Amino acid sequence: MAALTTLLLAPALSVPPAAHAIDSVATVDIAPSEDEVSHERLRQRVRLGAYVNGMSIRPARLTAFERQVQREVDVASIYWGHGDIFPGATELKLSDHGRRDLLLSWDMGATRFTDWSNGSQDAYLNDLVRAARAYPHVFYVRPWPEMNGDWQSFQPTSDGKKPHGGTPKEFVAAWRYVVDYFRSRYVTNVRWVFNPAADVYPGTTPVSSIWPGEEYVDVLGIDGFNWGRGGNYGGWRSFVNIFAPMYRRLTRLHSTAPVWICEVGSKEPELADGAPADRARSKGRWIRRAMTTKRFPRVDTLVWFNERKERDWRVNSSSSALKSFRRVAPGA
Repeated sequence: MAALTTLLLAPALSVPPAAHAIDSVATVDIAPSEDEVSHERLRQRVRLGAYVNGMSIRPARLTAFERQVQREVDVASIYWGHGDIFPGATELKLSDHGRRDLLLSWDMGATRFTDWSNGSQDAYLNDLVRAARAYPHVFYVRPWPEMNGDWQSFQPTSDGKKPHGGTPKEFVAAWRYVVDYFRSRYVTNVRWVFNPAADVYPGTTPVSSIWPGEEYVDVLGIDGFNWGRGGNYGGWRSFVNIFAPMYRRLTRLHSTAPVWICEVGSKEPELADGAPADRARSKGRWIRRAMTTKRFPRVDTLVWFNERKERDWRVNSSSSALKSFRRVAPGA
């Protein structure tokens, strides 16, 4: 296990693009195609997941979140870095011994893609393989999360010059090497989550160029946030507007894999929470509309990012937001 300081690090979160990079009419939802509409609303067909600040060290914080939202959480999301050994005792506690699934974000640290594909990380991978074999439940891993974002030091680029990155071809080779390493050693309880950010502006890497192939991906993941108005952060954006472009791209790459919203949150417009207050908007209404959309039929899990970080993403950022969440969260 890496030093405790690794556990205390806040997870990485997408840096919003400049305003000009966001759709000019940010509140207008993209028209769906026939296969992008479900008969059921989102809240009727998805599992609820959550990341709660500090829960890796104090699992009781996730239980407290369940009491707060008056729902059981089906998926616990946590963050690990390079050198951390997982899964283990932390995962067992957070999974409630198998009642919840575990979604593990894996920051690959100060490495390059070729460091994985050339075998330089094999000793570390051996430790992870042993831990996975000893773990009695299925768990989900998202390596290089939000890899398409231009804020990431590991973004695959055509010139391969990002300090911890490489080219798209090198990324694909590294992804396949890691997956094959586990599979060839008879690890059967890990599921691999290909997890870009929702952003598709010109500075991001097209996911089609870094796609490792259907046989190397079990779940399609997307992270997306409503940053709200202020500075260069663009405008208030609906849940559908945020996720529709990447949902379309990913579901074209894999014909059957489920889609997970691996991180989601919204600014609290009642407060100046990193962006100005915007009292014409309502986070409660944003939550209601997100949870009641009939879009995205392949989404079966939604993980709320419950932390005050760049914005107050928490479900209880205001009484109206919490009230709405309780009314329309999955399982209501």
